[in-house]
Amino acid sequence: MVRGVVAEPNPQPSPEDLFDPSELDEVTRVLLGSALDEVVAATGDRQQLHLAERSWAAAAVAALDIDIELVGLGKIDPGRQYLVAPLHEGFADVLALLQLPLPLGWVIRDELLSLPYFGHYLSQAGHIAIEPEAPLTAMRILLRRLPQLLARGDSVVVFPQGSLLGVEVSFQPGAFQLADRFDLPVLPVVLTGSHRVWDYPFGRALRRGQRIRLEVLEPMPPGTALAGMAAIETEMKQRARAVADAPVRHYVPERDGTWEGYRFELDPTEPHMPDSE
Repeated sequence: MVRGVVAEPNPQPSPEDLFDPSELDEVTRVLLGSALDEVVAATGDRQQLHLAERSWAAAAVAALDIDIELVGLGKIDPGRQYLVAPLHEGFADVLALLQLPLPLGWVIRDELLSLPYFGHYLSQAGHIAIEPEAPLTAMRILLRRLPQLLARGDSVVVFPQGSLLGVEVSFQPGAFQLADRFDLPVLPVVLTGSHRVWDYPFGRALRRGQRIRLEVLEPMPPGTALAGMAAIETEMKQRARAVADAPVRHYVPERDGTWEGYRFELDPTEPHMPDSE
């Protein structure tokens, strides 16, 4: 269900609202298998591809009984291309972002190509896979591939944190450098609550009946992205922490691990909340 008004906060999910971890492969097949086959079949036609992606997202939202609140869509000009810069906390972010009235191309971690079903789709659909831990190589790939994506008419989604660990993770400058390089406005998107749908890789269970909140902020004009990065990061995270009924994910090393070898930095201005969900 997608709507613009939030009702009372969600109760804690009961056991019957959880998919058993042993069922995850079957759930993935059911939710993604046939729908993503249709998406892959449409990759020769970008318009059909994006329609198929939206259809897949709607089916997944319905199957998992997700309640998505959308705020600020009127700030988007559907006729423009943007660098879409969302907060990132879970794979279900994609389901919310596909509600935006824009054709989207995605910058993704290359390791996602190995996922069952979903990896096959990503490898066929023309999205851009990079290894963030090799930043110079990643930037060369982006500078080469991004013009092709933009020439198709897509906006591009780049998660500036480069990680779904939580709100404490700092923005990296790469997304904002790309926006300035290609003269794109940045569309800041505050996303919260998606980790409660599927907190992979920290947990395998898919939870039904959760709420996601997506808020679009005022676009940053072309040429201002890198200079305005610190200010927009502060604003986005303040807004995320203020959401009560679709709570933000917090990174707790004792619970989530240290993720050595992965490229991320913790924001020194963020309060650490070890008792948060």
